[in-house]
Amino acid sequence: MPDEGRIDLPAARGRLTGLLAAAALFIGGAAFALASGAGPVGTAVLVFGGVFFGLGGLVILHDLLRRGPVVSVSAHGIFDRRLSTDWIPWSALDRIGETGIGAQAFLCLYPRADRRASLPWTRRARLTARLNGILGGAYWLPGQGVRGGIPAILDAMAQVRGRRR
Repeated sequence: MPDEGRIDLPAARGRLTGLLAAAALFIGGAAFALASGAGPVGTAVLVFGGVFFGLGGLVILHDLLRRGPVVSVSAHGIFDRRLSTDWIPWSALDRIGETGIGAQAFLCLYPRADRRASLPWTRRARLTARLNGILGGAYWLPGQGVRGGIPAILDAMAQVRGRRR
């Protein structure tokens, strides 16, 4: 039963608000620079950056407006509402690793080959896993956006799994 010993981890609203503000400032700065007359290369860079940060801002806004927990952990498995539509049982995973890109940390969930297709990953998570194929094909669970980040998720996992990682 997924609710047995369940630990819910909420959104890191302060950090998400800061990221959204930074994205908005970048977009505003790019718009100002474009209006000031950047050259063709500068225009291309500013447009690309504006689109990139604009799309990122929409994702951040979606996460910021999310109600309820972002990640839940129980003796049954893990449920990251950004990656899946239901619980991912521990028995469906070969292993769990950790990685980072710059200052952002991730948990890497490696599903068993025989269970991979039947797990309730979102389309976005499946696409990201394909793009991360060169890195082992894991589903990357970001610590950003979760209060306490990866350490809080690892602590919750240790609590519900009897201190086993």
